[in-house]
Amino acid sequence: MDIDIKLVQHAKDYLDELARGINPITMEEVGENDSVNNIKISRCFLYVSDVLGAVIENGGVGKQPKKKTEPFDLQKLDLSGFEFSEKPIPVSAIAEGINALKPEDMKKLKTTALTNWLVDLGMLSIVQINGKNHKRPTSAGEEVGISLEQRDGQYGVYYVVLYNESAQHFIVDNLSAVIDRGYN
Repeated sequence: MDIDIKLVQHAKDYLDELARGINPITMEEVGENDSVNNIKISRCFLYVSDVLGAVIENGGVGKQPKKKTEPFDLQKLDLSGFEFSEKPIPVSAIAEGINALKPEDMKKLKTTALTNWLVDLGMLSIVQINGKNHKRPTSAGEEVGISLEQRDGQYGVYYVVLYNESAQHFIVDNLSAVIDRGYN
């Protein structure tokens, strides 16, 4: 069987978007209650995406053994290259921007590292809605520039936590605190 690498790349792109909670057709975030946001499904998308990435890298051959990755090391990043957005963005976009600056052989900074740190600082709180935990900005978080936006998705109304440029600076400027406290 001949492997169409372009088609595999297209499938991988779709899986990457789905794993991030984005509808790959409309490029809109899916609702919080959408099954795509189930952690087991999201991890499955990421795994299959990694397999497809290996197939692409190897010119159509299966996955090769993973290379050892170094722990996330802030000292090896040049954060001056981080691109701040004038438009409020989700924390996943902040993590992606930071990870874009790391060497390939270094583990990624996880989005949960940032949000757990913000919860511990009292800038985000965890509320239960329909039996699920959701993060919401506190008044301290709002003062820094964290906001909550209501959106309409294909499955109804959902909420997304957004970070304005000031909040993005706060996170990037304090990234060493996130790492020093062992959130990575």
